[in-house]
Amino acid sequence: MTYLAPRQGLFAIIILISFFIQTTLLLISTNQQLDELKMQTGERMLVQLIDEVKLPLLSKDKVSLSVLTGRYTSENTVASLTVKDIDDQVLIQTGEAQLLEGKTMSRQVIMGDTVIGTVNMTLRDTGNGEIIASQWIFILGSFITHLLIWLLYGYVARPTREQLAALSRDVQDYLITQNQGQGRGRVALQRQDSESSDETRPADGLSIHQALGNYIKTQQEGAEGGDPNAKHSEQTAADNTGNSQRDILTKIDDNAAGKTESEAADAENTETRAATTETEAKPQSLMANRPIEVATVKIRFYDPNSLLSALAFEKSEPYFALCTQLLQRTIDELIKQPILFGIKLNNKPVFDENGATVEFLATTSHSRAGLAAIMLAKAYVMLNEVTYIKHRELQRFALQVVAGVSDQATSEKMEQLLINNARAGDILALLPVEGIKQLRGYIQLNSLKNPTTVYERDCASLEGVNDSMMQRLIDVRDAVLLSALN
Repeated sequence: MTYLAPRQGLFAIIILISFFIQTTLLLISTNQQLDELKMQTGERMLVQLIDEVKLPLLSKDKVSLSVLTGRYTSENTVASLTVKDIDDQVLIQTGEAQLLEGKTMSRQVIMGDTVIGTVNMTLRDTGNGEIIASQWIFILGSFITHLLIWLLYGYVARPTREQLAALSRDVQDYLITQNQGQGRGRVALQRQDSESSDETRPADGLSIHQALGNYIKTQQEGAEGGDPNAKHSEQTAADNTGNSQRDILTKIDDNAAGKTESEAADAENTETRAATTETEAKPQSLMANRPIEVATVKIRFYDPNSLLSALAFEKSEPYFALCTQLLQRTIDELIKQPILFGIKLNNKPVFDENGATVEFLATTSHSRAGLAAIMLAKAYVMLNEVTYIKHRELQRFALQVVAGVSDQATSEKMEQLLINNARAGDILALLPVEGIKQLRGYIQLNSLKNPTTVYERDCASLEGVNDSMMQRLIDVRDAVLLSALN
């Protein structure tokens, strides 16, 4: 018969802990080495980039800046690059830093003795998954080594035949000693019981249990007959005690009955209040799982100083016409995207002093009207930022915009949310569950801070998009700008 090594299961747990500790130390040390290497590489790349962007940054040539920074963001170590002018205005931003965390390095661009701008570079953090994928041979070898150690322990630490024979002899000696001791104990106990029975057996032949019962009864009768007053007092006290116990039990029953009735009444009132609250809350349920066939995009001008109301008609109408033209071209380019198959425009949006409203209609059950709306909002905000900066350079009137995405049921509430909660460039979303599902994997949303109404609680702001979606939006923006130039 083959015996296992002693505590082989415990040793297996120790081996697993050792393997996990070794893997953790590997991840920590490798991550630290990669971070140091990335910082050194990022410093060299940042110095080289600053030398290349001096002239385009001085002339604010965004096309050249985009080409230069695009070469660097194609590297795996670089998450994003941001170039700002002397007024700390963002000229170009590439990459996907909004969705990734990493270390950011910032350097000033100096031409001669004059600071002409700033370049920020965000380096991508190395994930544990990437380290494991690159070190899988070492990790697998470590696991196999630990497994072999466990198997070797199970073979080497097994008891030998000599040890088993010695252990068997020890066990037999122990059992024999125990049996002998138990035999002597039983004989002594039987002898003691026999002697006790002879000494305590009554003369009339009664058993010891009967004799003990008679003795207790005699003692009780002697105590009762010794003092009649004491007997009467004890009887009175017993009666009073019985009456008191009956009164207490009666009160407990009454209280229990009253408590049961009050609890039933409270439960009925609670159910009534809960039903009323649920009835009142039903009309305000925004996150219901209702289908979204028509998604609405509301675009408003961000005008905290009311400049639009003071603008002359001769200047406002051409500006509105330009915004309408850019919006229509953005919609045309966006609908061409294969990801938005089955989406068509449900209205003809036109800009005025209140902005513009766009409605997307889903013609099939698989069409993503909510995704189309959020993509249009982001693309137009990006496009408007470019036109706004260009108008400011030419000293012409222009305003930044905010956008809100919702369905038809909450479009009016979105208008109020944009007025109260949106700032320049913000994109808000107030969609049901079905609309939120369409954004998963593409869009990152965050809840509004310190909401005061039910609509602000269910509303969310756009924080970022993933790499593939950002590339689609950049392609749409560039296509619109090129068509405008043509």
